[in-house]
Amino acid sequence: MDKLWTRSFLNICASNFLMFYAFYLVFPVLPLYIIEQFKVSSTITGLVLSAYMVGSLLCRPFAGYLVDTFSRKPLYLVTFALFTCVFAGYLVAVTLLLLALTRLVHGLSFGLVTTASNTIAVDVLPSSRRGEGIGYFGVATNIAFALGPMTGVLVFENYGFNAVFMVSLVISLVGLLLVLPLKIPLKLQKEGARPISLDRFFLINAVPQFLCLVVIGFSYGPVINYITLYGKEIGISGSVGYFYAFLAIGLIISRLFSGKLIDKGYLTRLIFAGTVILTFTFAVLGLFPNPVVFFAAAFFIGLGNGMVCPSYQNLFVNMARHNQRGTASSTYLSAWDVGIGIGILSGGYIAEKFSYGVVFVMSSLGIALSLLLFHKVGAPHYEKNRLYP
Repeated sequence: MDKLWTRSFLNICASNFLMFYAFYLVFPVLPLYIIEQFKVSSTITGLVLSAYMVGSLLCRPFAGYLVDTFSRKPLYLVTFALFTCVFAGYLVAVTLLLLALTRLVHGLSFGLVTTASNTIAVDVLPSSRRGEGIGYFGVATNIAFALGPMTGVLVFENYGFNAVFMVSLVISLVGLLLVLPLKIPLKLQKEGARPISLDRFFLINAVPQFLCLVVIGFSYGPVINYITLYGKEIGISGSVGYFYAFLAIGLIISRLFSGKLIDKGYLTRLIFAGTVILTFTFAVLGLFPNPVVFFAAAFFIGLGNGMVCPSYQNLFVNMARHNQRGTASSTYLSAWDVGIGIGILSGGYIAEKFSYGVVFVMSSLGIALSLLLFHKVGAPHYEKNRLYP
């Protein structure tokens, strides 16, 4: 059996973990920071928060092109360094405009560095164990998702907002240092100059799957950005940090088995099962605002996403040529960016007009639509057009 846990794979997992750990430290406190420091509405807060998604989305197609064109390690180092430096921007963003610009630049750097890291992870994995490896790679992100928000809330409650930004800066810097010894296989030589065309920036072959994933991302936006405010709305603000812990537990559990099932040919079935779980869980979360449902929903959201995310990532890779791996990664991540961005923007508006509970019910309806679209179009199209088993 091909070796999975190589030094390079461990290294990319560790650096990716620290990058996301720093990133998620800021997530739960930033909405509170904007509302408390600048005294603005939920709609304005949503606009500022979504600036990073705009930045990430703007660079994703070019990120895929850059990753497929240039040496990946230097590109990863430069974009990781930019991502790290932006944390200092939160400390000096004394106006709402400066904060929005900081979020925009952070989004640009995030879009570049995550495309590079996902592509490098695929490069260092043996193809026979790619699904399993991507699952474990995602576990590193999921652990960061568990620890980051909890750490962010804890640091904020004891030391304030600026301390959160400082801790994020230091953690990201350590992650950057871990990139230095990373060894990446040399890319195959180009078969001649390829003309500039749309498929070098976006995986055209995967448009139906892209649309399905956008709708799922729409539901995830409110979870990662507004769950702290929803907890405050239903009277459990002091324990909201545990929501992320339960969510991460669900993610990790499902990641541990989903990767092996993907390698055995159950990719589309995992997407169906995970999407069904998400549909019902978001509906229950929005309709029954109490602590038991709140934390149980976190676990099942994690469980569903842990089945859906690696499955879709493998799906995009399987529909791309070897010299389109960067494009496949950027297209996959772009779908999340579009969906999450729409979720953040519309979630803030809906919450202001109705409540955060209504936001999650709307998310449930959106996921149900994604399930129907994947059943009717996405899955048949994938089976017909995939390039690899």
